[in-house]
Amino acid sequence: MIQYQTMEDRLRAAMSAMTRAERQLTSYMLSNFPRTVLGSVSEIAQAAGVSGPTVVRLVRKLGYSGYPEFRAKLHEEMGERLASPIAKHEKWADISQRDHPLNRFAASVIDNLSQTLSQQDLHVFDTVSGILADKSRPVHLMGGRLTRSVAEYFATALHVMRSDVTLLSSLPNTWPPALLEMSERDVLVVFDIRRYEPMMQQFAELAHAQGVEIVLVTDRWVSPCAGMAQHILTSHVEVPSAWDTIVPLVGLVEALLSAIQEKNWEETRQRLDRMEGFYEDMLLFKRLR
Repeated sequence: MIQYQTMEDRLRAAMSAMTRAERQLTSYMLSNFPRTVLGSVSEIAQAAGVSGPTVVRLVRKLGYSGYPEFRAKLHEEMGERLASPIAKHEKWADISQRDHPLNRFAASVIDNLSQTLSQQDLHVFDTVSGILADKSRPVHLMGGRLTRSVAEYFATALHVMRSDVTLLSSLPNTWPPALLEMSERDVLVVFDIRRYEPMMQQFAELAHAQGVEIVLVTDRWVSPCAGMAQHILTSHVEVPSAWDTIVPLVGLVEALLSAIQEKNWEETRQRLDRMEGFYEDMLLFKRLR
């Protein structure tokens, strides 16, 4: 299957063949995409410190006839990013009904999971797992309306392997006290897929301003939180449904947990031994005979 390329994908892929001015422009565009590409040619050129012709030349290198086509495609892509459940359902409504709905859905989820795991940047994955395995750095996790369950699962499993793991509340009025305790040593893991939630971006901006290292787990359209994130892991989430799937996000989380476990296995085993002792003392689980 051919991998879908977003505008951000194209910008990053083309950087190696760009001139110095084009790389400067691209760096500016990627710094807070898509906000940085929503203005006119002259506005973008001025903000990036390049000439207007550089902007036009760059979009042509990306395969567009000119800036008007670039803007039109951007709006189309933004529509994909922010698709409502009704729009998602209508997109799949014309798909052939020859196969059973369960089989169609299963095939789509399996394909998404495969693409999500096989297309990860291994350097980014290793860097993220290393950061999260570093027990000297407190870790905070947060998710949106649908992704909070993934963040909660990650926090629960990660806390088995290390201390200083916090799942941030879904109530925004609890965030300022949490921000007070954050510094350059802290790591924030944000789960945000379409439709992106402005409060998530606002919190990421405040944390970034305090020097917090941010890991973003998002979809292939990429959350606006990317402008503050040092590390980005993307996932394929589109299925024949009014809702996106979180299965690939869970798969990515479990792959991270496996990598983190291997980095600190001896200490993890000691924590597991102690925890199992507490479980037995409290008779929390039924014993197998």
